[in-house]
Amino acid sequence: MNVAKLAIALVTVGLSVAGCAAETSQDETDGTATQDLAVSRLKGIWVSSNGPIFSIEFTSKNAQTLGGFVHGHEFTAHIDNGVRCITTPCPNVDVVTGVYKSNGGKLTLTSFDKPSLDFSRIIGDYTHALSNADGTLTIDKSDNTIHETLVHGVACGDNTCTDGLYCCNPLRGICAKRGVMCIQ
Repeated sequence: MNVAKLAIALVTVGLSVAGCAAETSQDETDGTATQDLAVSRLKGIWVSSNGPIFSIEFTSKNAQTLGGFVHGHEFTAHIDNGVRCITTPCPNVDVVTGVYKSNGGKLTLTSFDKPSLDFSRIIGDYTHALSNADGTLTIDKSDNTIHETLVHGVACGDNTCTDGLYCCNPLRGICAKRGVMCIQ
């Protein structure tokens, strides 16, 4: 008799666990669909007129952090490294690559592994809003240290063309206004 009660209890527990697993699987599927929609909307180059993020390119290439704690997609950003020179030009931009994840209005930026000090300043959670009317992306870091308004751009050699410009000479990185002849 005790064996029969034990068997019924095990079957009941087994069915309840299987039901929970099915619900979790559905939630993950919904999250993946939301993530895919966000990636398709964010994909491309976004440019800011000031720092600390000068430009950021969101790709659809799958990526994960070292150890696999964050799964998402790859991004590359040009960020302000804080270097200022008085007499000669010097590099004030670092190029960094990491993993981003977007779900609804939340955007998470993280590094593949241990980030530099400058890179660590932009890592974190952001709220973001994408405006189709004027093609701007607004991101606000959750600790209120970064607020950026970025415009969608087009890669053109070493430059990025924005605000009604097109890439007329990608070998030289020359952008021109629409309707204006390109200088070769």
